[in-house]
Amino acid sequence: MTDAPAAPHTLATHLVPLRKNWGWLMGAGVVLLILGGIGLAASTLFSIASALSFGAMMLIGGGVLLVDAFRRDGWKSRTLMIGIGALYVVTGALVFYNPLSAVMALTLLVAAALVATGALRIFMAFQLRPMNAWVWVLVSGVLSLLLGGLILVSWPASSAWVLGTFLSIELIFQGWAYIILAQAIRSTFDGVKPKTA
Repeated sequence: MTDAPAAPHTLATHLVPLRKNWGWLMGAGVVLLILGGIGLAASTLFSIASALSFGAMMLIGGGVLLVDAFRRDGWKSRTLMIGIGALYVVTGALVFYNPLSAVMALTLLVAAALVATGALRIFMAFQLRPMNAWVWVLVSGVLSLLLGGLILVSWPASSAWVLGTFLSIELIFQGWAYIILAQAIRSTFDGVKPKTA
């Protein structure tokens, strides 16, 4: 007499452990939403915080590159690696020395990136013209171009709000995503039991 075949494992039975942690995900989402809201109210402060975060990443990255360069004996690109690491460290130090100038420079970089991205999307949209979705690519490109142009036209005054606003919007979207995911996990796996071995 043969045993009955085991029930197949489903996605739900594998993901049931997530059900126990949905509260943490929900909490993280709420915290991110609150931080995003605070950031929108204090965009200048968040702009400076963004620049300081960038400076810290440059310092840490430069330190890692320098340590790695000095650990490799006989490496042909050692001098180049030391130069890149030193450039990172100097850039990070300059950000901390004058964060307001760093905010203005980063805002200018963001505006230029938006203009370039917008122009490329518009060009790509006309290449995709036979497809139905080409209009959405065109709209996306025009919006990026307009936003970049708006930032450039009002620069350096736009430096006070651009980075902080972008960071705040990112936090809000991330918070909503966590909350929606937490609710989906909670509702999807209600009553689902983990598969026993």
